[in-house]
Amino acid sequence: MKIACTIVVVIATCGFGVSNAQSPEFQGPRFEGPRRPNNPSPQAAPSSTHNTPNHYQNGYPPHSSATGPGGGYGRGPIPPRTRSPHEEQALEWAMFLQHQLHQRVELDAECKLSDLPRLIQEEVNLPCTLDQAAMRIAGVTPAAAVVELQARELPLRVALKRALTPLNLAAKLNSEGLVITADFTELARAGIATDRWAGISAETVEKMESDLNQTVSIETDNMPLSEAVALLQEHLHHRIVLDVFSMEGEGLSADVPVSIHAKETSFRSVMNRMLRDQNLTFSFEDDVWVVTTVTAAEDRPLNRIYYLEATGLTQSIGEAMQLVQTSIDPESWEALGGMGTMAPLPTGGSNRPGILISTTFATHLKTEALFDALRAGTVGEDVPTKSEPFQDAVSSGSFHSSVFCGTCFQATEGAEVQAAPARMLPITQHPTRRSKPAECSKLPRQKPVARWSPP
Repeated sequence: MKIACTIVVVIATCGFGVSNAQSPEFQGPRFEGPRRPNNPSPQAAPSSTHNTPNHYQNGYPPHSSATGPGGGYGRGPIPPRTRSPHEEQALEWAMFLQHQLHQRVELDAECKLSDLPRLIQEEVNLPCTLDQAAMRIAGVTPAAAVVELQARELPLRVALKRALTPLNLAAKLNSEGLVITADFTELARAGIATDRWAGISAETVEKMESDLNQTVSIETDNMPLSEAVALLQEHLHHRIVLDVFSMEGEGLSADVPVSIHAKETSFRSVMNRMLRDQNLTFSFEDDVWVVTTVTAAEDRPLNRIYYLEATGLTQSIGEAMQLVQTSIDPESWEALGGMGTMAPLPTGGSNRPGILISTTFATHLKTEALFDALRAGTVGEDVPTKSEPFQDAVSSGSFHSSVFCGTCFQATEGAEVQAAPARMLPITQHPTRRSKPAECSKLPRQKPVARWSPP
């Protein structure tokens, strides 16, 4: 009897199946993984002498869809990519430049900076040029600056670093050879070329900074505002004018009483203390200091570029923007209904990492102080800027599933994007920069797929 029951169960199992996937109560779709041979034939296996990318086992990286003959989800192995003659030539040239820069040399020379490229060309056979634009930014005159190039069995790059560091310069390789350029990290630590005002000349900025740091002394009790600013103006390069029209719009006049007691205090501190109780502020417009209302200042924002070298924020421009937005007048930014906007500068090539901020003069002063504090506490080399998620909070309120290339914010395939933490405030772009270029709008915002397909 037991034997008969066993035979019946076996027959039912073979005829109808007992798995959940084949049972009547589960009729969902079935998925079968790629069928790969357990023992691939020796003839199909790639040869050990074949030049395969990065020398992975079977000739392909572990994450590749092609794991050998018959792999790749039935598509077959992906053929190794062959370089064009132009690519081979460029690779050989790059390897030559790297070899020349890292070879050990014997040098003992003192020369003007303008003669250094010729010396390197003769001694090491390495093409070398001076970046004249960088020299102007660093304030170095090649015909007057003197460098000492000394090396005893040292790599050329070490000898150049020792010779150029005192001038805040650096030697870098590009496609044409060696170029002597500015070391913007060291320049930033020295307070040189850390930012740039848009629409204000360098000479005017220098005088403006001098005014802001000028120490003044003033003792007033209920003095008319017009008389107080007249006393302060005697110590400055630029005049101080009152925006009477904007003040009258809020019920104020040039005779509004102010009280201030300051001795050997900077001009910026005196102005802040004297004006904030009256809901007034000051700005710099058309080469004069303007005392105006907060509302009027917000209607006339100023643009300023902040470079990120030596702040510890060069790796992620998005983090720098988040830091500014969450720590400096948070309610003044467009994300929370304010007027302030910011946008990353184009990255890549020789462009410096930075952000463009459009806001009031008072907020710019706070932002400047923040970056100065970061530079004072940061040491070491800057981390290269990486591509990061581009966030358009105005249209979506969240990160897109793509990254920007820096030049035209175009989507880059193969990038992994992480969602922003909920506690972070969204970053917005300037209204004129919300629309993407035509060439970028055609790019799909979806998970990238393999480029190669079988014939």
